[in-house]
Amino acid sequence: MSHHAEIRSALLKETTDGTYKKHSSVKVSELVEPKVVVERRDWPGSVWGVYRVTGTMKGDWDKAVEMVKTMPSELKINKLMYPVKSVKALEDEGEGVIQYRVNDLPWPLSDREAITHASAGFVDDKTFVYATRSIPGKKPVNKDNVFAEVFIDGLILQKLDGDKIAIWSIGGMDPKGNIPEKLISSFISDSALALGKFQKKLLK
Repeated sequence: MSHHAEIRSALLKETTDGTYKKHSSVKVSELVEPKVVVERRDWPGSVWGVYRVTGTMKGDWDKAVEMVKTMPSELKINKLMYPVKSVKALEDEGEGVIQYRVNDLPWPLSDREAITHASAGFVDDKTFVYATRSIPGKKPVNKDNVFAEVFIDGLILQKLDGDKIAIWSIGGMDPKGNIPEKLISSFISDSALALGKFQKKLLK
């Protein structure tokens, strides 16, 4: 199994992990089921841990896949889903890319950057996965940023009956440095609102 396939497989396993606990409940009016539960689990050594958000959308399956397919190397949909400043592909690895991403944090905190393996592809004909994970040994690009470690991160789409689509947003990282828990909690809850933004874009 390639490292890209292994990362996508690891992300899929997060959808059934039983160690997550409820973090918050967020109303996302754009979704088929507006009440979205945000979950979180611990990760050793990380103040962030891993979050998991699950929602149900409606719309064209092929369009949803095309939107997520751009995420390894393009900013547009990433910016819809995450607080990011820039995303670019540093190297094409065939099955995926080496991705450089800068997360936008509010002043006076420094932005976080990461270098990851990133890829998007079908697991089966009804499941499409975009997944990223930090590459060991990589060094910071911008000295003004904090070099974060991404454990597992990405989106999963699953085709349901009719025009319904299940979507998972999962993110786990060690942001390094000091970030207030209140801000981390806000970022994690906002990940549910991002599903609503994806839904609106999908229906345009």
